[in-house]
Amino acid sequence: MKPTNIPLTVKEFDEALCGRCAGCGCSCGYILYCKDGIIADLYGHPADPNGVGSLCTKGITYIQATDTNPLRLKEAYLKEGESYREVSLEQALAVAKEKTRNRRIAFLLDRWTGLEEYVLASSITELVFTDAPSLPFKASSVKPQDWKDRRFILSVEADPVFSEVMSTRWIVDAVEKGAYLYALSSRYSTLCAKAKESHLVPPYLSLELLNRVLNPEEEDPKASFIKRSLKLIKPSLVLIGSCLLSSPFREHIITFLKEARRKFGIDYSIVGDVMPFPSKSLKEINQEEFDVLIVFGNILRFLKDEELESLRSKFVIHFTMFPNFTSHHAHLIIPVKNFTEREFINYRHGFGFLSYSPKSLSREKYIHPYEFLSQVFGLKVDLKEFLLNYGVDYQELKEVGQADLKLPTVEAYNPHPYEELKKSIYIYTDNTLVEELGHWYTWTHDMEKYQMAYMNERTAREMGIEDSLNLRGYQFKVIITPNIADGVIFIPSSYEEYQPFHPGISVGRFLKEPYNRFEVIK
Repeated sequence: MKPTNIPLTVKEFDEALCGRCAGCGCSCGYILYCKDGIIADLYGHPADPNGVGSLCTKGITYIQATDTNPLRLKEAYLKEGESYREVSLEQALAVAKEKTRNRRIAFLLDRWTGLEEYVLASSITELVFTDAPSLPFKASSVKPQDWKDRRFILSVEADPVFSEVMSTRWIVDAVEKGAYLYALSSRYSTLCAKAKESHLVPPYLSLELLNRVLNPEEEDPKASFIKRSLKLIKPSLVLIGSCLLSSPFREHIITFLKEARRKFGIDYSIVGDVMPFPSKSLKEINQEEFDVLIVFGNILRFLKDEELESLRSKFVIHFTMFPNFTSHHAHLIIPVKNFTEREFINYRHGFGFLSYSPKSLSREKYIHPYEFLSQVFGLKVDLKEFLLNYGVDYQELKEVGQADLKLPTVEAYNPHPYEELKKSIYIYTDNTLVEELGHWYTWTHDMEKYQMAYMNERTAREMGIEDSLNLRGYQFKVIITPNIADGVIFIPSSYEEYQPFHPGISVGRFLKEPYNRFEVIK
């Protein structure tokens, strides 16, 4: 992409630069207007088919506000005892080399890790963990832009506004063109508001309904309506929230997708953070032996106390833009470059494509993690060879900006056995509009200042709760709202003890299975 002939800004600038946002999987194109190397203005690129000239609040935060945030780390830090001291890049590199020499290495990668880091990590060790579900099949059979042409859309725990923000426009377009949107959700969401028919139900009831949809003899009115609609209203689409893949319902929902594809010829899209390449789950991290853990982002907030305690005997290297919960459990902290400050391939989402963005900001005070790790391990990787395994030409990706991953669809997957669904009260933890990084900005933080426990009146009455909820010794103020399904308690997961404004409780503190987004508590 190139800047528009007529500038979109009225502010003074001396350079216009284009790139693609990696704040989520939508990969919206943008134009940065800079004056003396400082961002003067930011606009969505009008020629970009993904964002169609728009950027969401999250994208603006990542691109524009991150650059000037006074809390952003600019130096490396080394832990000595219980305190940290500032060290130079050369010292950080020397320490990393010493601590990793002849040691067993593990990597823990977040959503904003570059593809080079993933390939390098996979070249070093089999112990590559991610906090997103890894799928051996293509997580979408259609691109989001194609959603607008679907006539019947079944949404199960999916709300793009909380994850792949700008893709919501294609659902809105579909509804405005007359599509019948049928939403099943544990919490009232944007898609519920847009739906012709929406039901607030706990996940086990949603999945029981989907089972009945697959039963040819089922005469339940809801199941029969969905079954007829998927069969007769073409083309049809099923949207699945990635939260269901990070839950005890994973194999159940994949089985439904596979069978619905066979029976009804549906298209499908998994919405949210999905890992398209092989990796181990966060749950497995305590089952493996390693000496050094290299972490990207704030993922340690999903580990339990005993797992965090076991890390004290290991050496933890943390790549981060901000000091956070994970930093407080790390031994060497590295101030990492943002995706705008390096060439970046966006791959962590369910849409089945890679998106390439050139470097749009020159910020040499931050560290490129791949270049740092390449020096530590004396290793370079070949992205061209790696991408060819997935049918992607690296040079073409750079020129065009986007390329589809060649992966089989869900029919190729053989689901594992799963347990019978049971009626229970579930804790549901997930992001809201303000996700992890948003809490480092006062101007987005006001959207959701405090961490609360949300439930409806019937659930509170059943649990004997009035104004507070105790989970493993931690207290949460309760908000009674009709926007949460019966038998569900929702607690936002984007909180931890070391946030700068209004700290909360990290998920690993109050859940028995913090790796899952749904957990039975009663």
